[in-house]
Amino acid sequence: MHTVRLIIHDTIYDKLMGLLEILPKDKIDIVEEKDEFPAISLEEAKLKVGRAINNIQKNEGLDLSTAIEKVIRS
Repeated sequence: MHTVRLIIHDTIYDKLMGLLEILPKDKIDIVEEKDEFPAISLEEAKLKVGRAINNIQKNEGLDLSTAIEKVIRS
């Protein structure tokens, strides 16, 4: 047996999975892994949290949907 780890762009994920699903079930195991959160360093996280806390007191925060979009994209 061989193991292959792929990083697949969202635009072709469904096509690749469709291709893999037509292969014999007893010859291939599909183990999906998905990064749920962007990886950042502890120091970067501390900076972002500190900025957010300071902005709350200045009434300079973002609405929830904008903040979530920024987290997802960074």
